[in-house]
Amino acid sequence: MAPRGSRSRPVKRRPEAPDLPTDLEAAPGAVEGGELWDCVDAGAEVHVPDRVADLRIQESRWVGGSLAGVRFTGLECRDVEFVHCDLSGARLEEALLTRVVFTDCRLTGTAFDGAQLTDVRIADSTADLAGFRMAKARFLLVENTSLHGADFYDFDGEHCAMLGCDLAEASFDTARLREVDLHGSTLDDVRGALSLRGARISPDQIVPLATVLLDALAIQVTDQP
Repeated sequence: MAPRGSRSRPVKRRPEAPDLPTDLEAAPGAVEGGELWDCVDAGAEVHVPDRVADLRIQESRWVGGSLAGVRFTGLECRDVEFVHCDLSGARLEEALLTRVVFTDCRLTGTAFDGAQLTDVRIADSTADLAGFRMAKARFLLVENTSLHGADFYDFDGEHCAMLGCDLAEASFDTARLREVDLHGSTLDDVRGALSLRGARISPDQIVPLATVLLDALAIQVTDQP
């Protein structure tokens, strides 16, 4: 018999899912700054102004929301699902997102700069040119999503995964990555490739990543003189 207390705890490998109640109430017809949305079900009919300050959303679901170009300041989301929402060009700088899921959303050009992302999942979405500059992420999982040209400058990520994503021309300059998986993702012309130190990849990614690493190290492949 193993000594009492010797069993190791299961290793956490994926983000925790949002904890949503069974019954949700209808969301307000319009978003106003300084509000707390608690246990609400929002739809496409909700009016969102161009600027929203200090909105807090918890244990809620938003389906089909039209949030393109909206500037959020002081946004806090905990245990929230966004489904089929258009957040293209939205600005979520310095947002606090905990146990948040984006499914089949438009995130093209969305700015998460300076945000804190904890247990966040982005799946089956489009996030080309999205910005994660100086964001901090713990257990961020991005799956089957296009991140072409995304900006991860000075990004601090731990226990993150970008699986089956298009990361071509994405920038990882001065990023700090720990325990990061990139399996199945396109890595052509990635910038800041040296910041990918310690990342895990699959065998079919060796050649494209080797090419950008050689370029980053200014190594020239020439014929012998």
